[in-house]
Amino acid sequence: LYDLIPLINKDVYLNSPNVRNTYYDQITKLVKFDALLTISKSCLIEAQKYLKIDPNSLYNISSACDQELFKIDLDISDDSSINISDFGQYLFYTGAADPRKNLKNLIIAYSRLPKNIILKHRLVFAGKILDIERDWLNEWMFEYNLPSEYVTILGYVSDVELLRLYRNCHLFIFPSFHEGFGLPVLEAMTCGAAVIASNTTSIPEVVNNNNALFNPYDIEEINNLILKSLQDEEF
Repeated sequence: LYDLIPLINKDVYLNSPNVRNTYYDQITKLVKFDALLTISKSCLIEAQKYLKIDPNSLYNISSACDQELFKIDLDISDDSSINISDFGQYLFYTGAADPRKNLKNLIIAYSRLPKNIILKHRLVFAGKILDIERDWLNEWMFEYNLPSEYVTILGYVSDVELLRLYRNCHLFIFPSFHEGFGLPVLEAMTCGAAVIASNTTSIPEVVNNNNALFNPYDIEEINNLILKSLQDEEF
């Protein structure tokens, strides 16, 4: 069991009758199994709460990333089409861009950094981003007076390019409201990136450092932790 995000957020993910009926059909089958393996303690608690499954039938096996690829010392070629040196000391996010990923609050928090900080630290997005989601990003940048030259939206990148982006970023930021596990956080950490992330659902299990966590609903808190990460070298 990866997550119950659609079940917990019905209005967002199950507003189509066909999708809703298919999903509920799967849930009905799910609760009949003798045991379920969950990818986080958070996911296990959700299964117990929302599916009313006996906790003795639930087992948290956690998750992992591909450590043959995502590691600090892997030799990689420099034939990528992405010129990372152009980004300077960049802030990085990768993953989906649907509303629960909370990219709007990240953009707002970034836009409120001192201008001299923004000039030195571009915000870079990577991942499969739908056209409508790219439009949202551009609208939020316009709404909060964030010129496009401060933000780069790469879209989908290969695993090798993703590895390079993790390894070279100045800071990886993961502001999601809800995750079943939060694999990009683990990938970034495994690649040696400094990481700050949300204090919700499964993410604290991955980060395992309360000082590196923020409330994703509190823009000022996100802003402050970004600023601390950029100004406090010891931290």
